[in-house]
Amino acid sequence: MRIVIDRISDGIAYLDVDTQIIEFPAAALPNDAKEGDLLGFIVLDNSEIIKEGQDRLARLQAMSNLSGDLDI
Repeated sequence: MRIVIDRISDGIAYLDVDTQIIEFPAAALPNDAKEGDLLGFIVLDNSEIIKEGQDRLARLQAMSNLSGDLDI
């Protein structure tokens, strides 16, 4: 897959992805990204990160005196 920054305008980056133009938030690009730059794309398995977050949330909930939903 080839991803090239076609142009950046009004906070939107227009990316040429295998000859198809898609819109992407310019703020999500590296700070020094500019028109013509070739971007890399990495697919990550974030299941371990999600599991760590769920475990941390469970530990924090266990440390608090709150259990479940609150009725106000």
